[in-house]
Amino acid sequence: MSWQSAARGGLLRTLQCSALPRRTGVIGLQNQLNRVCLAAKSGLARPQIQPISSIQSLFQSNSFATASTPLKASKTPKAKSPKKADSETKKKRPLTEKQQESQRLKKLSNRIKELKATALIHPPKRLPSAAYTLAICEKMREIKGEYNHPELFLVAAERAKSISGDELERLRAQAKANIAANSAAYDAWVKSHTPLQIKEANTARQTLSHLVKKNYSPIKDDRLPAKSRSAYVLFVADRLNSGMYQGMHGRDSFKAIGEEWKALPQSEKDHYHKLQVEDRERYEREHQQVYGQPAPPRTRVDELEAAT
Repeated sequence: MSWQSAARGGLLRTLQCSALPRRTGVIGLQNQLNRVCLAAKSGLARPQIQPISSIQSLFQSNSFATASTPLKASKTPKAKSPKKADSETKKKRPLTEKQQESQRLKKLSNRIKELKATALIHPPKRLPSAAYTLAICEKMREIKGEYNHPELFLVAAERAKSISGDELERLRAQAKANIAANSAAYDAWVKSHTPLQIKEANTARQTLSHLVKKNYSPIKDDRLPAKSRSAYVLFVADRLNSGMYQGMHGRDSFKAIGEEWKALPQSEKDHYHKLQVEDRERYEREHQQVYGQPAPPRTRVDELEAAT
């Protein structure tokens, strides 16, 4: 019987090694194994040579497992199966009418902010362009601190009515100079933006006017190409410039011009249709030059007007 078999059979459990020192304990253990093997009518046990560190670990752990005994692998935790998203996730509750209205108002507010950023709604501040307004401003500066608002404005407006003729002439000259200064400041502000930015700003202003129910007038820029006109609009412009409808109410004059267009011979209508094509070509050419991009295609309304 080998000493490994004796160890597996439980004979090593009777060996007392705990009281022996570490170095002498190994020799004593070998001697006892030899005696056990002789008693079993077997050859001398040949202990396997192992590092001292492994033998010391046997005594420290009080375990005598042989080198041939495989160590048990540590158990690895099983991976948890992923939770099913369909069964675990909670279904979203439908929004209430109040929540839907809150979302709509939030989207509208964000849309208005974006349009205002594009619409260039902060032109340069204008100076007073009327003599009476200038007089009120001067009187308010004179009596500032004596009255509170709005009493301050009312007292200044009353005193502005009694200014002398010389003061009035001076204020009129100042108002005229302010008008020129306002025009120069406005033109400089417009020219500080590209024509494409002005075009996009006017489009945003038009949309803002519908959303907030407030009139945002378009920015005037002589660099922008004039839009192409239909044959009927060209005919109306000719009739208004003829002076035939001068002094007539606008609604009445447009009604009369409409009747003229209906009664106009087709040969004369074709003349205005030709002018319409030429004006469209002019617009496409200027649009490419000014904006650096092709003009948008004609709408369905333009095509119908061209066909009539």
